[in-house]
Amino acid sequence: EPDESAMNAEIAFLIFPDTSASVVYGMLDLVASAGRDWPLIVDGVPGQQLIATRVVAREAGSVVVGNGVPVLASASLADCPPVEVICVPEVNLPPGTPLAERFAPEIAWLRQRFDAGATLTTACSGAMLLAEAGLLAGCEATTHWAWCDVLARDYPTVKVQGQRAL
Repeated sequence: EPDESAMNAEIAFLIFPDTSASVVYGMLDLVASAGRDWPLIVDGVPGQQLIATRVVAREAGSVVVGNGVPVLASASLADCPPVEVICVPEVNLPPGTPLAERFAPEIAWLRQRFDAGATLTTACSGAMLLAEAGLLAGCEATTHWAWCDVLARDYPTVKVQGQRAL
């Protein structure tokens, strides 16, 4: 069990049915390994985990994401305590799918958490939720290549950098 008092940060991972378990679990695994796995394990003993992770969804409990994979959310949007960083995985929908209504609670929550000082990050087309929240206006941003034209067309104040991966 990690010593939570030694952790430097807590990152919440927002999940929803229209994402992929591989992206969610990949981001979780990478973040959780900070300090625990790197620097290298010495004498078979892992290091201290530096970043606490939390999975958040509209409702706490099992959320079935892409390909029918269940992911356990430990907190609902309403019950998630303040966190320093929020990661949004990709939106696994065809480019141009309307997102505002489908993700209204998540978009409102992201806007509220940003206003409260959280740093928001995304993977691939998750950037579209930040655009919907109005948080990319006037900023440079990228997204999955298949969504770049939609981002540029629907959010003309976003400086889309389609050639960038990050």
